[in-house]
Amino acid sequence: MTRPVGLGLAVALGATLSFGTATQASATTASSAQSVAEQRVRVYELVTKDGGFFYTSNEAEKESAINKHGWSVTQTPMYYISRAPFAGGKPLFRLRWENKASYIVTGSISERESLVSSGKFRYEGILGYAPAAASPGETVKIFRLSNNNKWRLAIDSHTQKILANEPGWKLDGQLLNQFSKAG
Repeated sequence: MTRPVGLGLAVALGATLSFGTATQASATTASSAQSVAEQRVRVYELVTKDGGFFYTSNEAEKESAINKHGWSVTQTPMYYISRAPFAGGKPLFRLRWENKASYIVTGSISERESLVSSGKFRYEGILGYAPAAASPGETVKIFRLSNNNKWRLAIDSHTQKILANEPGWKLDGQLLNQFSKAG
């Protein structure tokens, strides 16, 4: 099954977006003509008009969210993921909360399925692929936080600032690693 990465934004906000197709292929069975470094793309965090957080690695989707829907890019430090599967990588799934424009990212198939089965979330596709294991000097740990049906991703130092200075946020745990460099 394939899903356009920008499908949720298009459906949720009535926009007509056309992007590349994200697949649910296994990271270990897919092959790519380009190296993992050539496939790296920056992850962006945007805040929605509903106060939720939205993540994309697609430049056109980011621009559409800003220009058509008035969302804004945050200053949260984010790094790089791969747009294609690679050995040692795992898919990151993006889901939209059905009640408002608030998004959650998970690397767990069982969490994704549980959230979709609850009827409260819509699966939007694969955000990208992240290293499953840390690699000193090559990767950065990313944590997920939650607060009243809002979810955020943050590097360790920013996670600590959010927890210390923004009441209500709780640490869900480490979600993934991201590449520290573009390629």
